[in-house]
Amino acid sequence: MLLPLACAGVIAACSDAGGVDPDAIPEAELVAVRLALDSAFRHDQTLDTAFTGDSGLYVVMSNLVFPFMDRASRFAQGTDTLRVVGIEFDVDATKGGSPIVIDLTGVLAWKGYRATFGTIDSVFFILGSGRAPVSDSLWQRFTLDTAGTGTGFVVHQATDSTVTKWLSRAGRLRTTSSQYGSPQGGSTFNVARGMLNGEFTITAKSVPDSSTTVTSALDFGSGARAIKVTIRGTFP
Repeated sequence: MLLPLACAGVIAACSDAGGVDPDAIPEAELVAVRLALDSAFRHDQTLDTAFTGDSGLYVVMSNLVFPFMDRASRFAQGTDTLRVVGIEFDVDATKGGSPIVIDLTGVLAWKGYRATFGTIDSVFFILGSGRAPVSDSLWQRFTLDTAGTGTGFVVHQATDSTVTKWLSRAGRLRTTSSQYGSPQGGSTFNVARGMLNGEFTITAKSVPDSSTTVTSALDFGSGARAIKVTIRGTFP
């Protein structure tokens, strides 16, 4: 509900027009990541069901995060390279007289970009309550006001763009610190870019039948590129 009020006229002001950056995400690759996530969640309630109390989390993430996600760190995983973006939400506002406080940490990672097909082999989407430092256990469901809880997804996209999803049954998201530069935007809505330090592990079962299990882990203790979204103010 805050989105159209907070973001109006701000997105252009928050765009990053900096020079060449080795962590810059090629536009075609970023489009492929977004399409993989859209295919997995845009018309599916799996993500919203996992996030107790919200009926449109993916839409909010898509509008608040993705327009500003233009940098991603690289981490070697065997013969693969994993691209990683940290996300932190800091919302302390009032809507219709009711306080809204959201502290949320996310990690979006992917590997296996196929330029020929415009697809991504694997996407990892980890969410936890609170902001750095956090130590959240990953389950099938979580709520923002329950410290220590989180959830996660693994998405596999075939070369024909069909997707398969796995939902966390165990694992952990741990962050130790975050650091950001000066925010861009206004007093109501702004975005800052910086680094998030931590690690995650995930064990997930396929949706909806739980017939297969996947596991993954990543240590980004040296720091991953990150964005922080802050919303303040009083809204009707």
